[in-house]
Amino acid sequence: MTSKIKIPRKTKLATSAEVVNSIDDLLMQIFLCLPVKSLMCFKLVSKRWKSLITSPDFRLLRNPDPSAAVGLFYPVRKRCEFEYIHFDFKAPINPPFRKLNFQKEPYPFWIHHSCNGLLLCCSTGNFDLVCSCYVYNPTTKCSTKLPLPGVMNGVPENVYGVNLAFDPAKSPLYKVVCVRDSSLQLADSQFLIGIYSSETRTWRLCGDPFAAMVNFDKGVYWNGAIHWLGIGEGESLYFNIDNQVLDKMPMLPIRYHRNSRSDYFFGQSCGHLHFIETPCSTIRFDVYEMKRDYSEWFVKYQVNLTPVVAANREMIWGHINPMGWYNLVFSVFTVVRGEHEEDSFLVLQSPKKIIRYNLVRKTFESLSKFEDEVVRASLRYPGTSGFEYIKSLCCV
Repeated sequence: MTSKIKIPRKTKLATSAEVVNSIDDLLMQIFLCLPVKSLMCFKLVSKRWKSLITSPDFRLLRNPDPSAAVGLFYPVRKRCEFEYIHFDFKAPINPPFRKLNFQKEPYPFWIHHSCNGLLLCCSTGNFDLVCSCYVYNPTTKCSTKLPLPGVMNGVPENVYGVNLAFDPAKSPLYKVVCVRDSSLQLADSQFLIGIYSSETRTWRLCGDPFAAMVNFDKGVYWNGAIHWLGIGEGESLYFNIDNQVLDKMPMLPIRYHRNSRSDYFFGQSCGHLHFIETPCSTIRFDVYEMKRDYSEWFVKYQVNLTPVVAANREMIWGHINPMGWYNLVFSVFTVVRGEHEEDSFLVLQSPKKIIRYNLVRKTFESLSKFEDEVVRASLRYPGTSGFEYIKSLCCV
């Protein structure tokens, strides 16, 4: 005897919208086609949509290389405003912002550090003391105020450097590393490290006091650690965030320690740590890269600016001396590693324009020109390396 299958008299057919909404993979494919502004709105539709949009899988699909910079912020001289350079001059976009405004903050803000899509913005009040710090995502326009760095148990201490540590490929959480006075009257123990976690929203001290001669104000996050260059004959250091271990880096090219007239660039791009020394009398220089095991620095690229200078004579200052040298006026804003090796480039600042120089093809092109006149043999933005803009959906 065969069994009969009962068919309900009334079957509710799902609509197309309900079918789409029930399949996470299909929803994610739709979300991938939307601009950031729309995604920010759709996060409010439901907890499930918010979970999909903020998931690590979706962030990785939307941005397979989460550390690829698309532009650069740099401060306008004598004003608390910022200009923006987009690396793809053929497809310009509107600047994400011109000025940093946070509610009920009396002092102007500066970008102190950029890290994989997030900006650490600080303001200084009287006596150049840090009075406020925010972590800001220029893509989503979201921000969060940090407890004041250097204040432990209600007692403030001098702060020498504050840096972001954020790797979206590993975690949506970020940390902030602060180097402050140890508050101990010991000749050989001057500094302490504090860590802020976006998970706990608090600061805590870690490790023992230590002595150092490094530039804590210009740290670079790479390979899970914050890196600082030594000053003079001081040794360069790095602090591993997860292991909370302070260690020494291999010695940099010797000229950096001895030539006080040299300018330099120190930064990372797409998982590569770089160092460049640019003495004012050289037209050729090397781009160094650190091995991930910290065994040594090695020459990754060799740069010859002869064709760039020939096309931009304002970069020459003074007269050619008998040795064939002359002083050049330029600075390195950043090094950007491309998805393909031949797409890697430098961003240079000359007195009249911003220049993109391909490190492999040795070609160059202008990204922007300065409209107003500049003082002869001077840079519009001296003393800055710029701050990279990387699109990120991270919630701060």
